[in-house]
Amino acid sequence: MQNRYVGDIGDFGKYHLLKSLCKGNNNEQNLSLGVIWYLMPDETHNDDGKHIRYLERTNSNQIRFRIGDPALYDSLAEIIKGGSRDVSLIRENKVLPEATVFYEAPLSFEGMPNNTPAARNQRVHYRKNWINKALEMTVGCDLIFVDPDNGLEVNSVKSCQNKGPKYTYFEELIPFVKRGQSLVIYHHLCRSGPAEDQIKERLDQLKERLGVNDIYPLLYKRGTLRTFFIVPSLRHIELLKERAIRLTQIEPWKEHFSMLPDSVRRV
Repeated sequence: MQNRYVGDIGDFGKYHLLKSLCKGNNNEQNLSLGVIWYLMPDETHNDDGKHIRYLERTNSNQIRFRIGDPALYDSLAEIIKGGSRDVSLIRENKVLPEATVFYEAPLSFEGMPNNTPAARNQRVHYRKNWINKALEMTVGCDLIFVDPDNGLEVNSVKSCQNKGPKYTYFEELIPFVKRGQSLVIYHHLCRSGPAEDQIKERLDQLKERLGVNDIYPLLYKRGTLRTFFIVPSLRHIELLKERAIRLTQIEPWKEHFSMLPDSVRRV
């Protein structure tokens, strides 16, 4: 996650998804939320984060976006209007459910050497401390959202390398699963192949590495393609499945989110 993304069209889908998964209808159970940003310094080499035209008050945007969650839409519009984009504003403006726990400590190796075994060990130690503090802060949460810049780990990047903070690693996710918490994992799709093939490959990896069979991938189709992998704990399997499916069946969200046709059956 980078501060420059706050309020863009990706954020709009992200926050509504989390609200939908946490808040029940009528007498349904509410889930407490913990957000782990994987916050890294803003980059400047591309135009990412500039997808905010959906906030322009046009009739089309009203129908396609605002009507789906007016409170969220207006909150993000106010943040953009204020001219400052920072993840702390999501907390301060109460964009997500009350009592949400936010872990906002940056994850960056900026200024840290990486040219000796001792330097690399220092980075490993730094990152372990970072994730351990995230675990401590979110111990009482039902649902944990992890928001790395790129998504799930790739073979070509080690966790201690400069680009390591762009990814979440399976070993960092396992402790949340072991202590009975549900996960939502952000993953940015690349251009290596069809989206469905990428999602299925990652789904199989998550099942194998986390030891969880019931995982629901939601594809968000606005802006660049991204997937949110919902990894429910045993006590949340049916609850989160129903809420994820519901999101893909209501207006206007069924235009923005979809689930693999066989993903529920496969699990």
